[in-house]
Amino acid sequence: MARRGKKPVVRTLEDLTLDSGYGGAADSVRSSNLSLCCSDSHPASPYGGSCWPPLTDSMHSRHNSFDTVNTALVEDSEGLDCAGQHCSRLLPDLDEVPWTLQELEALLLRSRDPRAGPVAPGGLPKDALAKLSTLVSRALVRIAKEAQRLSLRFAKCTKYEIQSAMEIVLSWGLAAHCTAAALAALSLYNMSSAGGDRLGRGKSARCGLTFSVGRVYRWMVDSRVALRIHEHAAIYLTACMESLFRDIYARVVASGLPRSCSGLGPGSSSGPGQGSGPGAAPAADKEREVPGGGAASGGACSAASSASGGSSCCAPPTVAAAAAAAAAPPAAAANHHHHHHHALHEAPKFTVETLEYTVNNDSEIWGLLQPYQHLICGKNASGVLCLPDSLNLHRDPQRTSKPGELPMFSQSELRTIEQSLLATRVGSIAELSDLVSRAMHHLQPLNAKHHGNGTPLHHKQGALYWEPEALYTLCYFMHCPQMEWENPNVEPSKVNLQVERPFLVLPPLMEWIRVAVAHAGHRRSFSMDSDDVRQAARLLLPGVDCEPRQLRADDCFCASRKLDAVAIEAKFKQDLGFRMLNCGRTDLVKQAVSLLGPDGINTMSEQGMTPLMYACVRGDEAMVQMLLDAGADLNVEVVSTPHKYPSVHPETRHWTALTFAVLHGHIPVVQLLLDAGAKVEGSVEHGEENYSETPLQLAAAVGNFELVSLLLERGADPLIGTMYRNGISTTPQGDMNSFSQAAAHGHRNVFRKLLAQPEKEKSDILSLEEILAEGTDLAETAPPPLCASRNSKAKLRALREAMYHSAEHGYVDVTIDIRSIGVPWTLHTWLESLRIAFQQHRRPLIQCLLKEFKTIQEEEYTEELVTQGLPLMFEILKASKNEVISQQLCVIFTHCYGPYPIPKLTEIKRKQTSRLDPHFLNNKEMSDVTFLVEGRPFYAHKVLLFTASPRFKALLSSKPTNDSTCIEIGYVKYPIFQLVMQYLYYGGPESLLIKNNEIMELLSAAKFFQLEALQRHCEIICAKSINTDNCVDIYNHAKFLGVTELSAYCEGYFLKNMMVLIENEAFKQLLYDKNGEGTGQDVLQDLQRTLAIRIQSIHLSSSKGSVV
Repeated sequence: MARRGKKPVVRTLEDLTLDSGYGGAADSVRSSNLSLCCSDSHPASPYGGSCWPPLTDSMHSRHNSFDTVNTALVEDSEGLDCAGQHCSRLLPDLDEVPWTLQELEALLLRSRDPRAGPVAPGGLPKDALAKLSTLVSRALVRIAKEAQRLSLRFAKCTKYEIQSAMEIVLSWGLAAHCTAAALAALSLYNMSSAGGDRLGRGKSARCGLTFSVGRVYRWMVDSRVALRIHEHAAIYLTACMESLFRDIYARVVASGLPRSCSGLGPGSSSGPGQGSGPGAAPAADKEREVPGGGAASGGACSAASSASGGSSCCAPPTVAAAAAAAAAPPAAAANHHHHHHHALHEAPKFTVETLEYTVNNDSEIWGLLQPYQHLICGKNASGVLCLPDSLNLHRDPQRTSKPGELPMFSQSELRTIEQSLLATRVGSIAELSDLVSRAMHHLQPLNAKHHGNGTPLHHKQGALYWEPEALYTLCYFMHCPQMEWENPNVEPSKVNLQVERPFLVLPPLMEWIRVAVAHAGHRRSFSMDSDDVRQAARLLLPGVDCEPRQLRADDCFCASRKLDAVAIEAKFKQDLGFRMLNCGRTDLVKQAVSLLGPDGINTMSEQGMTPLMYACVRGDEAMVQMLLDAGADLNVEVVSTPHKYPSVHPETRHWTALTFAVLHGHIPVVQLLLDAGAKVEGSVEHGEENYSETPLQLAAAVGNFELVSLLLERGADPLIGTMYRNGISTTPQGDMNSFSQAAAHGHRNVFRKLLAQPEKEKSDILSLEEILAEGTDLAETAPPPLCASRNSKAKLRALREAMYHSAEHGYVDVTIDIRSIGVPWTLHTWLESLRIAFQQHRRPLIQCLLKEFKTIQEEEYTEELVTQGLPLMFEILKASKNEVISQQLCVIFTHCYGPYPIPKLTEIKRKQTSRLDPHFLNNKEMSDVTFLVEGRPFYAHKVLLFTASPRFKALLSSKPTNDSTCIEIGYVKYPIFQLVMQYLYYGGPESLLIKNNEIMELLSAAKFFQLEALQRHCEIICAKSINTDNCVDIYNHAKFLGVTELSAYCEGYFLKNMMVLIENEAFKQLLYDKNGEGTGQDVLQDLQRTLAIRIQSIHLSSSKGSVV
């Protein structure tokens, strides 16, 4: 994980909310670097401005909240002091994030638009990457905090909690992009589950993601996002973070930075670069679409509405440009579009400046990336209210009616609707009701026609609506008493007992709707109630907090107008019955049962739950006993029929009362249910597929040792997993069994308890997979105890899956425990365990793991060994001074290099050139050119040397024809030069008699005179004479000369004989002392590259072993 050098701050989970919801579980957790709590130890800084352009005259009203969209109240003129009581709470700065800057750079470069121009040779700027990582980590904290609160209902974080958290925190457009990315990643993961190599590939590779899914999962566990983390939740969160990074990066690249960044004040004049901000003109909307489906935010900034009337001088230049272009004639708009088009094609660089500029001018992401605990929505850094592009019906011609049809709204109506969405204060409940009606009327058909805009305002059973109490609650937070003072019949109060919230912290109405709708959608409700509004206020307003929503019977109660009076009366009676049972009074059971309906005590609520299930959730032992005495069915399941019970949470289907008791850790209730005859496996029938998690799986995931022991005593089977309804499963008993749940969450003691459980006898009926498995021999990969029976083979499969999850999530001790009982390694689990051991500096564990490498079958070698394994092992070799570790790594490298010989060097066939009789060699009488070597003349002939090599031709060409002086040759000894000339005159190296002490100098001379055939001949002689004593000298000489073929041969020799060479002081000095310092060469990197090529040729290519 990427670390940040921050001053350590002791934080606890209890600081997250007023009610953490974890009870005693939170007391045992103290995480200083991965807590999602808030800290008020950091000073805050003011933001925003106080200058707002007025509305047009047609929009003014005496008692209308439209006045609050672009006008500030008197007390707001001094700005907002965020160091005061409203903004004192800040988000925590994470010391560690579940991604690295290298992974982030790879992600951004992979998604980079080719039209953006080439990247600098050094890659993306590190400071900009670090800044982007810091900003997006705040979005990670926000999403994790909301997922943490949503997970309290079922004590479990699934993909649904993550998706709802994204919809709560992110704008509609961003949430839609993130959800699409998450669905794509999960689809790839599920499809890869059907392959035989699913346990041999990392989760990120199976999902097509760059960030580590396992590291994100571990971060969620360490941050206590929930007591139980589903692996799909980690996939969703990882894909969400990657989508956010891509979206923000695309916006930075797509938006041009103005030439003068200092001229961003209110008085700035319009320039060519001003049309590229988030408030860009509609003519430039198409140009501002970013790669990957993300579009730059902005669009309908509130200042644009003043283009036809009031002044826009107070708006930032980007907004002013948008307003001017919106109101300008076609010619002017086209000119503005031309400037904008030109600005976009200047290929702005990704720097800290362009990043800050883009974020500050984008209303969708600016508030999301701020350090304040509350979420600022719908505004950019200048405080300008803006509609996101997904809601901008006013300026998107594609969202109008078809040709020939009348438009849905007139221009004035569209302007009124937009102002309704941007309203921040109201004067009365009647006015608020009218605004909400307008907004919902606008958003619902928009979602029905364009589902991709991310506005989920339609339920399958009909449109969502606001309950009266929700409107009253919303009015409480949006009410402005000063607006009532305009009424001549109302006299202003002389004493003010309340402090009004500053205008700059008030969110627009569209954000209230967005957050409330997301909360209602998470619990599958048809309506928004007052608690949804309070949850929105907690998120959007500073200094507001409330407890997380608990699981209640009336969560999804809906008095729909579509039902007749008789049906509604029955619903109210049923709701009253549930309320009477949930109040805790056991003396009201009989009266409540009479109100529940024909099913009596087993009546199900809108959520598909019975009164017994609600009592188990609360842990009300007395009520559970009373309901059992009244005849409640112990084993009734949560229904899976959405048409009859549309508010059933997908994760709760097939759960029983025992499941809910185990979820919330109520051991006395669990004991009571089991004693009364509850099925210990929940809804699982013997021999049938299981589509929900068993109580033992849930208990193992949370690490409750006492609860696990109790369930095991009652006969729970730890081998039962969960089948997914898409039909993809790898084993007959499903995935994520109890062993995997305990291993995935790092509960070592619970895992050992499960392991110690004696095996249950299976039936004599064999499944097809077991019949086929009978023919496989596992004796070579596992000890006999694990293969003694068919049940042991199922246990071996379960343990291999558990080993995979523990290795992925970094619980190396659990992985070693599984390995110690004979479960074989896969290359992936071994590499992940080695990575964690190296990061934790656990030398004995590293030695143990390196010793185990030879147990991995060569058939299991994959591309991961080259891309991930070799860099990791060479990094360990470079960092470790331990001789045992170095020797073990040398053994692994030699083993990977294989038994095949080193690739041979082949002679270069010399082209037939001019040749002379050897009689003319160094003959003074017949020569026409003289060389001076070590003060001695050497006579030669131009006709031969001109065609010998470019170097000889250059030497002879530089000397005038009438010049009789000698050509002096330096740095070459006379005997060596004589061998070179002899090679030329004889036409080949066959007649050369080269001594051992002359071969290196002759190689240098051949390289200097550019005689490739002679150079290769010398290389071959060096390769044949190489040994452990001279290999380092030959390699250094080859690297100095730049002879790549001989260097590669020496590297192959090193790898093949590394076990012996590691004892050689010269070789160790080559690896460590001169590594990247004196010689400027990186020997370890060269060895890694050579070994990677070798592994690729003999293990991974289609013709394995043939290329040697």
